[in-house]
Amino acid sequence: MNNTPLLPLRRIRKERNLSQETVANFLNIKTTTYSKIERGVIQITLSRLYELAEVFQLSPYELLSYEDADTLSTVNDIPNITYVPVHAQAGFLDHFVDQRTPPEGISFSIPTFSEKDLYMISVEGDSMYPTLIPGAYIIIKEVKDHHLLQWGEPHLIVTTDGRVVKRVLKHADAALLTLYSDNDLYQPYEIQRESILSLWKVIGMVSKSFTPRRSNSPRYFS
Repeated sequence: MNNTPLLPLRRIRKERNLSQETVANFLNIKTTTYSKIERGVIQITLSRLYELAEVFQLSPYELLSYEDADTLSTVNDIPNITYVPVHAQAGFLDHFVDQRTPPEGISFSIPTFSEKDLYMISVEGDSMYPTLIPGAYIIIKEVKDHHLLQWGEPHLIVTTDGRVVKRVLKHADAALLTLYSDNDLYQPYEIQRESILSLWKVIGMVSKSFTPRRSNSPRYFS
C-alpha cells in the first residue's frame, strides 16, 4: 500500500496484552520483521492490513481509523464494557449451562480499559486467591483465535461442564490443556480442548476488598 499512514500497532498490541513474537507468529513472519512493520520501517500491503486486522480483532477500516475512533470514544465516553450477571467459579467447574452468546447486561466504560467488546462478571471460589479475590469482578475479552492464547495468564474457560477461571498452560498432548490455580490447595488438572465452548482473557479486576497482608496461599506466577 503506497502512502499508508503509520498505524498505531504498538499501542493496539499493548492494549491487547500481546507480544511482538505472538503477532509475528500469527503472521508467519520473523519477530524482527514485525518490529519493523510496527515502527513503519516496512510498509504494509493490503493483504497484510487484513491479516493485522484479524490479529487485533478489528475491521481493516477500524484499524486504519483507530486513532480517530479512540479519540471519539474518549470524548463521548462510549460504553465498551457489558456487565453480565453470571458467576465464574474460581475453583471447580460449576455445571452452569453456557450460552454461546453472552446475555444482555448493563454497559459502561472504565478509564484505561479502552478495548471494544469487553464483559464483566463476578468471581466465586478461592482457587485463584490472592490474584483474584472471591466476590471480585473480572473484566474479560474473548480469545477468538486460540493461536493467540497467552500461556500462563488467567482465563475464563467456558466448557460443556461449566465456567472456571484458571491459568492456562500448554500440555504435551495437543488435544489437552492444563488448568492451574494460584492457590496451592488446588491441584492442576487437564481438560479436552474440544470441550471448550469459548475462551476469555482476564484483562482486569474490580473489587471493593483488599487482599489481606498475610496469606498462606502463595502464587505460582510472579
